[in-house]
Amino acid sequence: MESLVLLVMFMFLIQLSLGLVALVFAISYRRTGKFKVTTTVLVALLALETIWALITLPAFGYPSLAFLVASALLRFLERK
Repeated sequence: MESLVLLVMFMFLIQLSLGLVALVFAISYRRTGKFKVTTTVLVALLALETIWALITLPAFGYPSLAFLVASALLRFLERK
C-alpha cells in the first residue's frame, strides 16, 4: 500500500513541477521576450498532461489545469 501512495505522490509532484516550470518560463517570456519556443513546448506538454490527468481523475487534473490556464494566458495574450 505504501508503494501506491509513493507512486501517486510522485505523479502529483511531477505534475506540479511541470506546471511550475511552464509558469516560470511563461513569466520569463513575458518579461524578457526570450524562450518563445521553450515556453510553447512546455505549455503544449502541460496541456497533454492536463488532458490525461482530467481523463484519469478530474480532481487529479485541477492543479495542472490551473497552471495551464495561467501559463497559457501569460504566453499567448498580447502585451500592452
